[in-house]
Amino acid sequence: MQLYLEGLGFRAIGRILEISYGTVYQWVKAYGSEVSLPKSKDQIEVVEMDEIHTYVGSKKLLLDMDSC
Repeated sequence: MQLYLEGLGFRAIGRILEISYGTVYQWVKAYGSEVSLPKSKDQIEVVEMDEIHTYVGSKKLLLDMDSC
């Protein structure tokens, strides 16, 4: 778990430990279902959002070249 929490991927951990990346995935999934997330009883007053762009439907085509 320490390797995963440090940012290594399933395949990298599998290579280091010489086991299947599927086994690593199962370990991480099992650990995640056992751990409970921290909960706060404080009420949220302010929410800060970063720059998020969402396309609903379709995005505009530049110079109509994508539709050719």
